[in-house]
Amino acid sequence: MPTLTFDNVVKHYGDTTVIHDFNAEIDDNEFLVLLGPSGCGKSTMLRMIAGLTEISSGELLFDGEPVNGLEPRERNIAFVFQSYALYPHMTVRDNIAFPLIMDRFKTWHHIPIVNALMRRAIARRPEVADRVDEVAEMLELTDYLSRRPKALSGGQRQRVAVARALVRDPSIYLLDEPLSNLDAKLRAQMRAEISALHQRVGKTFVYVTHDQVEAMTMASRIIVLNQGVVQQIGTPEEIYARPANTFVAKFVGSPPMNLLDVTVTGGRVRIAENGQPLRISTVPGDGDYVLGLRPENLSVPGPGGENTIDGYVRTVENLGGETIIGFQLPPPHDDGTLTEDDAPVRYARVPGTVRYDIGTAVRVSVDTGEASWFDAASGDRMTLDHPTLIGGRS
Repeated sequence: MPTLTFDNVVKHYGDTTVIHDFNAEIDDNEFLVLLGPSGCGKSTMLRMIAGLTEISSGELLFDGEPVNGLEPRERNIAFVFQSYALYPHMTVRDNIAFPLIMDRFKTWHHIPIVNALMRRAIARRPEVADRVDEVAEMLELTDYLSRRPKALSGGQRQRVAVARALVRDPSIYLLDEPLSNLDAKLRAQMRAEISALHQRVGKTFVYVTHDQVEAMTMASRIIVLNQGVVQQIGTPEEIYARPANTFVAKFVGSPPMNLLDVTVTGGRVRIAENGQPLRISTVPGDGDYVLGLRPENLSVPGPGGENTIDGYVRTVENLGGETIIGFQLPPPHDDGTLTEDDAPVRYARVPGTVRYDIGTAVRVSVDTGEASWFDAASGDRMTLDHPTLIGGRS
């Protein structure tokens, strides 16, 4: 099982650079997720690992050996496509067996008539048939082996696509947004099944998605990409709690981290939008910054006391066990309406079910113990090596 190493990997399409100096190492048996918005280069990275897309510069190494020049079939990699890519005229058994059949195919087998006869003969070989049965049982597909893809549900088709990748016993599995065509219930089910499969087979998985829920629940490590540039590499816990910059802070989390422009003067913090003060025990030196607070660090209604800010309710999402309240800091317009030109909506996550009318004034309690600080100019995370203790609100 190889370790994958990206050494200054770059990909150009003409004059457009879609991957910039990508450096990373993927360990054996890791479940690595490439996470980022559409068009950020995730699928291009996956295709370069598979050998389906040429690397413009830099090296891709398996266990320290460059593989840039190897053909896809020489890399011992399985690829699960977003569209399933099943053969509609073949049964489930034949779809799963297809990689094994092609491994045993010879040039003269492609002669018409001989082709079909040899495929059937190879499929009946004990080593092929037994392996298909084994994988089908693992993915609970035994009862569907004689069916064709059109007779399967979306989740069943996805399992067939995974089974086809699994049957060859590859060293690395590449999965390109495999759950994007499924409904919410099936996505949740397949997330659990793919995670369990990773544990069973003990191989390296590289998984592409723009869905942060998939990334947070499945990954052992995440690489966050934006416009072909690595923003952060870390465990789901590290990326959620300590985002490397404001892009990661806004992209990871549902709702995302609340970002407030603040000014620090003499150890005291004020929100730039309206001058409301915040009491924070550890602050940087005087200047302008971006303060990050997760929705679970905000509570509505606030219990009062020193560390509260005033706002107006903009959205309310009752989710049963919790409620997501969106609020704005400035007051609503004189006529009581709110428009898209108003200040950004910030979010508080509160337990249970609460109800507010849009435009209701609320007092939001702020827990700043898990606050993140970002440089206002670069957006990069700051480490406060020299804490400044400040007093109460002024």
